[in-house]
Amino acid sequence: MKVWQLAYPHNLQHVTAPDLKLTEDKVKVKVTKALLSESDVAVYTGALKVTAPFIPGRFAIGQVTEAEEDSFIKKGERVYLSSVTEDECAPDGLRIAGETVDGFYRDFVLAGVDDVYPLPASVSDEAAFLIDAIALAEHIVDEMHIDVGQHVLVLGGGLYGNILCQILIYHRAVPILADNNAERLARAKKCGIYYTFPNDDTLKDNVLNITGGKLADGAVYLAFANRCEPSVLFPLVKRDAYVAFCSLIGKPLHVNLEYALKNNVTIKGITESREFVSTAINLLANKAVHFSEFPIKSYREEELTELLDKYASLYSSGATLPEQIDIIKFIF
Repeated sequence: MKVWQLAYPHNLQHVTAPDLKLTEDKVKVKVTKALLSESDVAVYTGALKVTAPFIPGRFAIGQVTEAEEDSFIKKGERVYLSSVTEDECAPDGLRIAGETVDGFYRDFVLAGVDDVYPLPASVSDEAAFLIDAIALAEHIVDEMHIDVGQHVLVLGGGLYGNILCQILIYHRAVPILADNNAERLARAKKCGIYYTFPNDDTLKDNVLNITGGKLADGAVYLAFANRCEPSVLFPLVKRDAYVAFCSLIGKPLHVNLEYALKNNVTIKGITESREFVSTAINLLANKAVHFSEFPIKSYREEELTELLDKYASLYSSGATLPEQIDIIKFIF
């Protein structure tokens, strides 16, 4: 089979690897489409350390080509491949595709039957790449015990922040989205997110106006779409509030906890949401989220290196990556 293998940073090679043989409790999946994510760019540039040779690719969908006769996953099914799986031998008990183990930029993968999720016909290939964002949002709602009518401040208005706000609305909470990117705020408005504000000196007054002077019931800091100082959240939430810090990859966050300690704030750290994947698929099937405002672009796998080089240049310069859904099509 063919794989896209990283020999060292900025050097991705298309090479031949041994064919995979079906084993017990596994299914063989032909990768049809993969996402190009911030995680993949970080691995490609060397910002996220991996041991070469290494196969990037954190998110993918595919078609089952081989399965055991008694498997509940059937040959021919279109499936979403879980990017995070359990591994008792791993330091933190988890394997992360494209980060701690080889990822999905290849022809075929062997996956556990519990690590592939059949996709209903009502969930398009493009929509399937929102599963992680929706699962993270559901994880946040669960961890923060968000209730009907609560005001939740979200710092970071990229794709994940936008989806989080939509899921909060679905749960009948009231999101307040703050970001200094006018395009993000305008896109959020089009997606039905009513309260959108710049993240500046006026934010606290805006939060007070919306909450009737009571501040937010909780807040979320999305590290992968944010450059502001994390501690700014704490003066904007009530006493005993929940505050979540979220990131898809390990990022150093320097947070001043003085205000949080004084006000008994509960802090949650959330980096993966594997337990909420099925919920996310169900929400997509029921059209609970909208993503038409985000550009979707498709590329042939031969364009992968060129695209990674382009994003690596932006990433290394500290610039924000384009907010679009970049899908890599693999030859079937």
